[in-house]
Amino acid sequence: MTSSILSPRETGKFVSSKASNVSIDNTAIELLASYLADTVEQTALQSVGNEKCYFPEFSGLTSSQIINCVFIVDALNFNFWTCANEPRYTVTWNKVTGSGYLGLIQAINRALANGHAMYNPNYYGQLQAEDLKAMFRSDSGIEIPLLSERQSVLHEVSQVLIDKFNSSFTEMLEKAAGDARKLMQLVVENFPCFKDEAVYCGTKVSLYKRAQILTADLDLVFAMKGMPRLQNMDTLTMFADYRVPQVLLYFGVLVYSASLLENVKDNLVFANGSNEEVEIRACSIEAVERLVQSCRQQLQDRGWSKARALSSVSSVQVDYLLWEYRLANAEKLVKIPYHKTRCIFY
Repeated sequence: MTSSILSPRETGKFVSSKASNVSIDNTAIELLASYLADTVEQTALQSVGNEKCYFPEFSGLTSSQIINCVFIVDALNFNFWTCANEPRYTVTWNKVTGSGYLGLIQAINRALANGHAMYNPNYYGQLQAEDLKAMFRSDSGIEIPLLSERQSVLHEVSQVLIDKFNSSFTEMLEKAAGDARKLMQLVVENFPCFKDEAVYCGTKVSLYKRAQILTADLDLVFAMKGMPRLQNMDTLTMFADYRVPQVLLYFGVLVYSASLLENVKDNLVFANGSNEEVEIRACSIEAVERLVQSCRQQLQDRGWSKARALSSVSSVQVDYLLWEYRLANAEKLVKIPYHKTRCIFY
């Protein structure tokens, strides 16, 4: 990270200290951290995401093709929400139905099975709008949100990989030399569509949701395949989107001002980079940082060694757990509003 822009972790601290629309309830932090500590003791939080990870079917793909496939999934991993009373983006393939991001996974599975080389930038960089409309068609007929922007993203990342990285994301991965922080930096520096930044109170801040989740997803795939894991994963924060903040709001960890809550309930579409949107996302980052610290301390209070507590709970793992909590408790959370923004960054 350059000195002129705050890292996501620094952004969380800075924005939460100045936010006027969002605050963090530390009492709720302690309560949720206690639940997380219980989960760690019962199921080993470090397994979260490993046993329930959501990627395309990799059968028949080489290691390089798998890595390139994960990259393109996270290049397209943004903005799946639909307006009130509209059907969600849903795709069924091979008797498995997925909505939102999981719908994208099923569409990619279908594309791969039908011979579309979505791991090859020389292929997907040539796809046109009609190709993508057919490839990402949904069960209900609703078009995947931001189809034109997804086409632009595919063409952008394809050109960068062809021009700079010998047509393969694996070459960028090699340049990162197994370091998670370096990989995230390379992604942000080379792909404008991953440059998730804003200006808040006159200061340049970064959220880098997709660059961070790409790094974490690759690390999970390496674990699944028995490949060397990425180092310095603790430099990553949670992935600031619109769903994890919804879970934090449900648990009372995030508190919205009356005006912000009303606007969120009214389905106001916030501008990407607006103060309200940045505060929701950045305060979510800071809230998860506090959850991690509290959970680690509570584990030590229960007799765990400091080293064991530190290695057992991270921001990435807590993000996975909260995201999966929402999936498992969708009906419970349906009355909890989430903020809406149309952009390519999350």
